[in-house]
Amino acid sequence: MTKDQTPPQAKTPRRRAKVGRWTFRGVLILIFLASVTAVMTIGQTISAPDWVRERVADRIERNLNGLQLEFGQVKFIILDGWRPRISLQNVALKSAEGQMIAQLAHAEASLAMRPLLQGQVKPKQIVLSGAFVTMQRDALGNLSLSLGEGAAPVGQAANLPQMIETADQVFLSSQLSALTAIEVQGITLSLEDLGKGRAWTLDGGHIQLTRHDRDVRIATGFSLLSGRDYASSIEANYTSTLGAPEAKFGISVSDIAAEDIALQNAAVSWLEVLEAPISGAVRGGIDVQGNPTLVSATLQIGAGAVQPNPETRPIRFTGARTYFTYDPSRQLLDFNEFSVNSSWGAVTAEGQAVVNGVETGVLESLVGQLRFTDMSLNPAQLMEAPVNVDRAEVDLKLKLNPFRVQVGRLTVSDDNKLLNAWGHLAADPTGWRVALDGTLDRMTPGELLGYWPRAVAPKPREWVEENLTAGTFTDGDFAVRLVPGKQPDLYADFDFDQTTIRYAKTLPPAIDARGQASLTGQRFAVLAHAGRVITDHGDEIDAAGTSFIIPDISIKKAAPGIARIIGTGSVPAVLSLLDRPPLNLMSKSKLPIELAEGQVSVQGTLSLPLKDKVKIDDMEFHLTGEVTDVRSTVLVPGQELSAPRLAAVGDQTQITLSGSGFLGQVPMTAKWTQPIGDKDTPKASQVAGTIELSPQLMQQFNSPFAVRALRGAGTARYTLDLQQGKPPYLTAQSDLVGVGLRVSELGWSKPQSTPGELSVAVELGDHDTVETFSVQAAGLTAVGTMSFNDAGAMERAQFITLRVGNWLNVRMDMIGRGSRAPDMVIRGGTLDMRGAGIGGGGGGASSAASGASSGQNVTVTLDRLQITDSIALTGFQGNFSQASGMTGNFAGRINGQTPVNGQVLPKGGRSGFFVQSNDAGGVFRSAQLLNQARGGTMQLSLSPVGGPGSYDGTLRVRNTQVKDAPAMAALLNAISVVGLLDEMAGAGIQFASIDGRFRVDPDKVTVYEGSAVGPSMGLSVDGTVDTEQRTLNLRGVISPVYLLNVIGSVISTRKGEGLVGFNYTLTGSMTSPQVWVNPLSGLAPGFLRDFLREPAPKAPPVPGQPPVQQVDPTHNSGAGDR
Repeated sequence: MTKDQTPPQAKTPRRRAKVGRWTFRGVLILIFLASVTAVMTIGQTISAPDWVRERVADRIERNLNGLQLEFGQVKFIILDGWRPRISLQNVALKSAEGQMIAQLAHAEASLAMRPLLQGQVKPKQIVLSGAFVTMQRDALGNLSLSLGEGAAPVGQAANLPQMIETADQVFLSSQLSALTAIEVQGITLSLEDLGKGRAWTLDGGHIQLTRHDRDVRIATGFSLLSGRDYASSIEANYTSTLGAPEAKFGISVSDIAAEDIALQNAAVSWLEVLEAPISGAVRGGIDVQGNPTLVSATLQIGAGAVQPNPETRPIRFTGARTYFTYDPSRQLLDFNEFSVNSSWGAVTAEGQAVVNGVETGVLESLVGQLRFTDMSLNPAQLMEAPVNVDRAEVDLKLKLNPFRVQVGRLTVSDDNKLLNAWGHLAADPTGWRVALDGTLDRMTPGELLGYWPRAVAPKPREWVEENLTAGTFTDGDFAVRLVPGKQPDLYADFDFDQTTIRYAKTLPPAIDARGQASLTGQRFAVLAHAGRVITDHGDEIDAAGTSFIIPDISIKKAAPGIARIIGTGSVPAVLSLLDRPPLNLMSKSKLPIELAEGQVSVQGTLSLPLKDKVKIDDMEFHLTGEVTDVRSTVLVPGQELSAPRLAAVGDQTQITLSGSGFLGQVPMTAKWTQPIGDKDTPKASQVAGTIELSPQLMQQFNSPFAVRALRGAGTARYTLDLQQGKPPYLTAQSDLVGVGLRVSELGWSKPQSTPGELSVAVELGDHDTVETFSVQAAGLTAVGTMSFNDAGAMERAQFITLRVGNWLNVRMDMIGRGSRAPDMVIRGGTLDMRGAGIGGGGGGASSAASGASSGQNVTVTLDRLQITDSIALTGFQGNFSQASGMTGNFAGRINGQTPVNGQVLPKGGRSGFFVQSNDAGGVFRSAQLLNQARGGTMQLSLSPVGGPGSYDGTLRVRNTQVKDAPAMAALLNAISVVGLLDEMAGAGIQFASIDGRFRVDPDKVTVYEGSAVGPSMGLSVDGTVDTEQRTLNLRGVISPVYLLNVIGSVISTRKGEGLVGFNYTLTGSMTSPQVWVNPLSGLAPGFLRDFLREPAPKAPPVPGQPPVQQVDPTHNSGAGDR
């Protein structure tokens, strides 16, 4: 009917009755005809003529409320049971405006007989095929249903329950009151979600609806066209009571993509992060209030991955399964089981989760708590064996846009161990972002390695596996940060107790260690707060504070490791560590581990590559520390070195110890340096420093010079070389400032303030040997060697050079005699008595007493012994003793010519001499005193007086002759004694005795009194002889024919003068003297001649010295004097 048509007038009751009667009659006729026809056409398909098609269309349109129905061919068939069925082809339903509403390829309906007999055409069963159905959900969640491509909606509702309610009203209409079944075949269903921008096409589907009274059951099945490489299908069933809100439904899916399922309902939208097919079943319903009831689901998830966006790296799994229920009223998911299997392991969990925001159709968050009942993990097969966990729980919050899992609490309990963790996992546009923190209360080293994959921080893990053993690890903390495009940021730490730590393969481990290990980024460190190291020799070192560091764990090959060593122990314990490979410090130096006693506190770093067979060249270390209460009797054999504190410094090139200490009781400083070489070229160690040079040091080394030769204190620099296979070698030098030296035997001393030079080189051992020593100070030069006996006392000192001033230059040996003064052997050289300081025992009564007690012997061999400027003994040999001052015998030649012998006797702290010869004339000639003298015997006595080189002497000559003496000839010629001249020119003048008393000084001889007496003449003399200028200034009396003239000598005052004598003087050169004779003096008696000449010289007094007693070892009888 169109809007322009006039509405039909209401029919009158009579009219309705009339129509009714005709209708009834017509129906009876139709029934009759139909019955006859049916009998004839049972099982046959009859195509309806056009008028029937029109009547059918008209009949159907009457019940379509103005909708237009178009169809093609119409067919009838009567089945067994007399039930007619009508079939329509190419059915199209349009609106009054002509808009397509539904299209079907085929529609068939069987008619209900009872209504039909009553004149009502009602379908009993309907079969449809070739339908294209579109169900669309807009952005607000409203649903619309269309039958046909591009067709207008046939139904709209705010949600699916409302649409079902609308369908119920259709089924409750009178036109479908006889309907018991609807079957739709070959249906294509298009699902469109405009809000999500997604569409799905389900093809080859079927829908089976059955109705029993008011109960309706719908069963469907479709294949999902997903475009994936696997086939997907869906089956569903729905049961309800018409007119009542209660309903039940079930859905079974096979290999449906997780994403497709997640988009259907916000409660399962958490599945959208999976890239995997899902098979399973869902059961649910609607209660009497029209509210959704509990939904149960069983899902089998095939192999796939977790991948929230294409940029995130997929987390793959081989399969998963979950059984859960969903309570819409509480928005609660209850997981009876959730299990996942993958190459990383398998987990099974149960728990609950609250889904927030489903009322808006969008999952805002999922907050859940899961309990893992079974867990076996081996991520990426990194572990040697899967990690099995007894029990675990997790509290988490999931958000999908963007994807983020917040872990509030993860608790893992396994074999009395408790792990707590928290953090989040997020999918950024550029990849995964992970932040995970946690704690672990306790574990063993083996358990830690079981949790620690080999590919995660492999270098620290390898180090822990090899070097951190035994004990318990507690209070573990860890943190992981993964940021796309950056290296993983790792942190972990744990405490350890009663653990064994090996900081380096070359060192023994620290046991009973307590401390902490940490991994921060690329840095791994282990610190021991307590621990002890047991050395190879059983000594113990406190290693508290020692640490090990790998600065950069990203280095794959030979990563550097740094051990920061802090240790306290005994000196042998620390040296034992230094003697391990590759240093072998003590073995290379051939020094014992027990080099010293004391306590060592050391700090340092040892850097070495983490590889096998580390060489010394691969290492770099720096050590500092101190050694306290040090004592050693090894470094200096036979002596004790001690120090309250020494500083220690070392690196890969050398080890040093330095500080102040004592050698015995002698203060010193020392620096021990041990270079480090390879095993084939060991290097010598060295001790260098300063030491107090004092009598105490000399006593320390049992030196014979300790008390007698040294006083005060100075400083010496020394170096002690300790080389493998060789005895220790000591060298020392000093400027001798502050040291007073004295050699009393030489009359030499050095004041303490006077500088000098001392140099010593000593080979130390069982028998110390001074290879060389040198002293230069205050005019003394001594160079030589020295050896010692088993007792450490001096055995022999050899002076290659011993020079004092300009008076001594000899080679000398000193032969040790234990605690007594050493014997001395002079083996050549020169001695000048003019400046000599040697004397009787070296210093007065005390020295004499010392010499007497020691009995020191002196053996002398001299090339030259200079007595005066013109007199020397050559080839001098003597043997002397200090028993009671310097005494002994000697022999030599005067000026290398006439032999003499004599004695040395102590006189007033110096030496006196007694010399005798059997060739007096030769002595005078050799001494250049009287070259014309011949024969006779001589005794000469010299006693020291005054300064050096000065002596008071006496001379006694017997039976000598004087021949061709210029001075004598001139004297005799002056007094015209022709006979005497002839005698002197012939055999010579004979003198029975010559006596004199004189003083010898370095530059002159003063004759106090002299006489010469013979048969032919007598002579007296006094005056001076200048030995430097070789001039004479003598005077005296000559008495010719002394044998007769001597009768008058009783009245003469001087020996050698007769009754008649002449005064004379001799002056000038000794070779051609000037003679003056006073002839008148011959007329004067002897006592008057003294008035005619100068007085004889007198010996000057020596201050503080008693009168000198002349040395005369013979008993003078006076025979021959007159």
